[in-house]
Amino acid sequence: MLLSKIKAAGFKYSLGILCVMVSAICVPAAAQSDTGSVNVTIIEEVEFSVQLELDFGKITTSNIGGIVELSPSAGTRDCSSAITCTGLYSMSRISLSGSDALVRISYQTDFELTGPGAPMRVEPSLPSGSGTVLALTGGSATFDFGARLFINPGQASGNYSGTFTINVEYE
Repeated sequence: MLLSKIKAAGFKYSLGILCVMVSAICVPAAAQSDTGSVNVTIIEEVEFSVQLELDFGKITTSNIGGIVELSPSAGTRDCSSAITCTGLYSMSRISLSGSDALVRISYQTDFELTGPGAPMRVEPSLPSGSGTVLALTGGSATFDFGARLFINPGQASGNYSGTFTINVEYE
């Protein structure tokens, strides 16, 4: 008789666990919901224009060669002692427009001027270097862009020209 009570009690206990397990499966969980917000700001495309072209002016060379630097931070032209710089010169002046935001300005590290003689290497420069970040305040900004020109020894006389690339993108 004791064995039948133990078996009966075990059966009730097992049945109780089974009912709890079945009720957990059979009873649906309470549904919950919440809301979230989504935002977007549409900004104008950054546009830029060149107001002044980069111009090193007129240079007389020697058999030694030299360097001419247009400094955007000082607004000056410096020529090494072996060459003479004359005439007008200009930094490149770039004008940006777009939305009030920060923009990153980057550029290629060097390019060449070509003409009647050997190509001459040019290293463009901004006061803070490539990767400079500027604020478009009131939707615009203007900055000067300089460069360093490396004149080869015995550089041939004539007109030399080249192009360089500037990239502007929102931060």
